[in-house]
Amino acid sequence: MYITKFATSEELVAWNEIIAKCPYSEALHTYEWHNALKYSFKQMKPLYLTVKDDYGNIVSVMPCFIFQPIPMIKSLSSVPWTLPGGILIISEVDVQALIKSVCQKIDEIADQNRLMEITITLPVNFDEKIVNEFISNGFINQENRFTHILDLDKGYDFVWNAYNKRVRGAVRKAEKTGVIVRETEEEKDMIVFYKMYIEMMRRFGSTPKPYSLLRYLQISPIARLVVAELNGNIIAGLLFLHFNRYVRLWCETSDTNFLNYRPNNAIINYIIKWSCENGYKLVDFGASPIGNDGLVAFKEEWGAKMQWFKTLYKVHSLWRKRLWAVAEPSIRRVYAEIQRFRL
Repeated sequence: MYITKFATSEELVAWNEIIAKCPYSEALHTYEWHNALKYSFKQMKPLYLTVKDDYGNIVSVMPCFIFQPIPMIKSLSSVPWTLPGGILIISEVDVQALIKSVCQKIDEIADQNRLMEITITLPVNFDEKIVNEFISNGFINQENRFTHILDLDKGYDFVWNAYNKRVRGAVRKAEKTGVIVRETEEEKDMIVFYKMYIEMMRRFGSTPKPYSLLRYLQISPIARLVVAELNGNIIAGLLFLHFNRYVRLWCETSDTNFLNYRPNNAIINYIIKWSCENGYKLVDFGASPIGNDGLVAFKEEWGAKMQWFKTLYKVHSLWRKRLWAVAEPSIRRVYAEIQRFRL
């Protein structure tokens, strides 16, 4: 028998300690990540759910968000942008009873808040039993996506030698041509990085993350900004997340005029080496669009292996979902333009 409730104030204080007991927890599950999104998106409300057994022990947790972009439209998601979130299992459990308890609670939240839908993206090491139990509780498998994960267990020297020779050559070229890689918490460096990032997102026709979010994370304990410089000028950067055993390459950009200097390769190699030196075991290169064979090949040249993850959803209000489907494209375009004029 399990009961799912909102975390108490005492449990929130110890939240990161609690989730660290789950071997696949990462920065996306931390208290700092949820605070960062709450700070940057006033329309996001973080929720922290705990699942306890008959003895009052926490056996599982599920951090999530209620998102309200416009009036009448609200949804619940484990992590925005279909990043892996889902449910974290801390100790041995009865999966069927556990998922039933969680689903009862989030359905209750959906009814109380008149949500249009619930979306849960499971971590890469999901158990098919978990998927099947969510489906038996009314969820639908929305899509399967894949990421690439690099195992660091054997240390940096092994990882370096396992790189494709083109990767090692690119890293050496960056060094020989004078590219310098460094970490920074300086806001002036974030401003330069963000201007490059906004331009890249404009070229791709994608919606950028807000400056406030990236700056908040830059000086937080779960993220670091690494930049590549040439002759004192920043030509590329990557904001990565780190927690427990896990490093995530999350937000990167570069000046297209300097790609021949291989600054991105230099930055990724720096982060991998930093991860090995600081006891991290996995580097997640992030999801790739299906069909982007060039990006997949680039990640696999580092030795990263493809791993799949699932997104599940459950509709609670069909008419609200249809309304959001009509409104969302226009709202995204307006939001993207606003971000470009923030600095």
